[in-house]
Parts: sequence; structure tokens; C-alpha cells
Amino acid sequence: MNADLVYVHLETVSNLILSYGISTRDFASALKRFPNHLLLLPPVDPDAALDTHTGFNTVSGTEEIQTYFSDKRKIARKWLDFRQSLYLEQLTPQEIAELLYLGHANTHLASPFYYKLQNDYVYLSLPDQMVKTYYRHLDHFYKVLNHSLKRHLQEKIPDTWFLFRRRASVADIDPVILRQLQPVFIDGALFAFQEVGLRQREIHIPIYYLNSRLKIVDDEWLNASQEKVAELVYDQSVQKWRLSVINESIFAQNLF
Repeated sequence: MNADLVYVHLETVSNLILSYGISTRDFASALKRFPNHLLLLPPVDPDAALDTHTGFNTVSGTEEIQTYFSDKRKIARKWLDFRQSLYLEQLTPQEIAELLYLGHANTHLASPFYYKLQNDYVYLSLPDQMVKTYYRHLDHFYKVLNHSLKRHLQEKIPDTWFLFRRRASVADIDPVILRQLQPVFIDGALFAFQEVGLRQREIHIPIYYLNSRLKIVDDEWLNASQEKVAELVYDQSVQKWRLSVINESIFAQNLF
């Protein structure tokens, strides 16, 4: 799979994000406050902390959760957060069965946000480095996306492209700009870092419209059917981002 791109598809009914190129590191870096507890969906590790009521592994405490997120050996991750351990004891057999289905089928039967658990997130690793995430508050996703896009830019662009070589000082992307991309996300958008260009003091990141709802794509991400509909532009001289729209009709057709 290509490491020089970020793919985002948004399903607005359940606040589901299907993505590629957004790492666990991006997710963890964007959180202002870590969850108190994680409930890990099967397979179960018998040597790790285990909740006897659900039969699932748990991770609790800021330090332990940070370690879990930063462990590069854990490629497959499937979890949701919960507020208090006491809440797990209140889950019914039906709700536990729904969690098993969530981990097995990588999709929800009912709402992915459980009243008893008070979870804000569901994180599901998929094959080929794709990830499904559910966000109770969609604004949290835009914070994660900001971190991911900045990281890809900093990793892709040579030092000589940055003014005074201040690679680490790239400004945050205004969430208003990222929310403007929501109509494109609904059908699938691709940030093509392999085609990043430098024009005077501006770095241009092409954004392609894939028009493939929840389609798991292969290595051929870009072909003649994909259209470049916008560019995310970083002006280094003022350290600000802007969105340059190329095809207004694509942005207008999914407005709701």
C-alpha cells in the first residue's frame, strides 16, 4: 500500500470514518484527554487484564493506555473506550453479543455508542492498513486529521522546501477548512502527498474525489476516473492554510 497518501470516507449517519494513512499515533496525538479505560475486542489475550463479566481484555490508566497506543507491535487494534469499570457489569448478554459482532464483522448492529459505556470512540483495524473509526463528536476526527496531514507533510517534504528549515513548526489546519471538505469525504477523498508541489512559498497538496462509497481500494488509488477537485495549500510566509477549490459542483452536490 502507498504511504504517501491519506484517504477519508465519511458516513454521516453513524459518524463513521473509513481511512487509510491515519495512524494510531495521529489519533493519540490529537487527544487532549485520554480515555479512562479501553475495552479491547477479541481475540482475547489470557495474559493481559481481563474483565470477568464480558470476557474481554481491558486497558486502564493514562500511562497504560499511552503504552498501548505507542506499541508498534500491536498492528491489529480493535477497541472502544468506556467511562467506569462498574459500567461493564451492567452490560446484558445481548449487548456483549453486539460487541462481539462489532469486532468480528467490523460494523455495528445497533448504535456504536453505548449508553452504559458512555464511549466516545470505536477503533477497528482492517486488512491492508485501513481503519474504521466511529466518533461520537465528529469535531474530534478533524483534530486527528489535522495531525495526520501535518505529519505526512513533514515526512514527505525535504528540509530545503521549508523556510529556515523549520519543519516542526508547521501550523495547525483551521478545523473550519477541514469541515469544508465534508461534502467530498462523503464519497471518498484522497490527499495525494506523492504529488505535493511547491510554488513560490506555498506548498500544494492535491485532493482527489474518488466517488467510491465505502470501497476498499487497492494499490491503484489514482486512475483516469479520479478527479482533482481541490488543493490544500500551506503558505509558509504567513504560516496559514487555505483551501483552493477547483470543482465547486462536487462540493455542492453533497451539502445537506
